[in-house]
Amino acid sequence: MNDTPKESQPHARLVTFYGESFALAGELPAIGEAAPNFTVCAWQNATKVDVTLQSLLAPGRPLLLSVFASVDTPVSRLQLKNFDNALAQFGDLATGVHISSDLPFTLRRVFVNEEIDCFMGLSDYLNRNFGHTYGVLLADSQVLARAVFVIDGKGILRYAELLPEVTLEPNYLAALNALSDCCEWPAGSESADEPHADSVVN
Repeated sequence: MNDTPKESQPHARLVTFYGESFALAGELPAIGEAAPNFTVCAWQNATKVDVTLQSLLAPGRPLLLSVFASVDTPVSRLQLKNFDNALAQFGDLATGVHISSDLPFTLRRVFVNEEIDCFMGLSDYLNRNFGHTYGVLLADSQVLARAVFVIDGKGILRYAELLPEVTLEPNYLAALNALSDCCEWPAGSESADEPHADSVVN
């Protein structure tokens, strides 16, 4: 008889959707460490274009990643518009990217209809690379959970929020504070210690 204890199985990471639990694939990256590279795609002139984290980063310019399953849901539309409104106050000091499981065509349609000006829309539809890499992919449905990440201009992850319930909105204020802390504000300018979230409509 073998009395060697069995290895304990790691607990699955879960989020809920209207209270029903769903397991997530992958692991969240660690705050304070280099943000993992990822590949998502856009659609330009009827041609698929791959976009990586490295191509989005600019020295001294932090990156706000706003993540959700589909722009064709009410909560995601709010997230899309609220972050876009707030990011306008950052000017050229930060970059905003919405990543979803939508087809690039869908993103383009909604961005035009909703007049999204400050964010770009990118798709994780083809190979779910972002979802796996950042630990925000619903394992069964293969769509993205709702999350927000802030990466500084050196590529270090400074903020992460994974919503425990997919239908909840993110903490806009906390994300924008983290983004502001990463910005290189001109001397004498108003920083977002009083965050640039006063334009966020809840």
